Amino acid sequence: MSLSQNELEELVRKAIALYNRVKSPEITAKPIFVSPEIITISFSGGFCYGCGIFDIVEGFAQQFKTFSGKAELKVGKNRQINPRTFEADYTLKAKSN
Repeated sequence: MSLSQNELEELVRKAIALYNRVKSPEITAKPIFVSPEIITISFSGGFCYGCGIFDIVEGFAQQFKTFSGKAELKVGKNRQINPRTFEADYTLKAKSN
């Protein structure tokens, strides 16, 4: 799997646009950090940090998968930034067929 930084950033941009079109205004995603090693996305909105975080981060990974024929995201750590915002880390892995 080899995605250039530009290709990766474009995939993340497209996934965020689709995610926000579907989930906003309840949840809004924005990129914090994008590299081949780690992708960090911020999610903000009116949700309980303890409830539904898995669905939120997995939902973004599914949106990313929609646009990428080469890679998919594996959910890593997440951390609460404030009561209405958390960040999730993802790593890239080769897409399984």
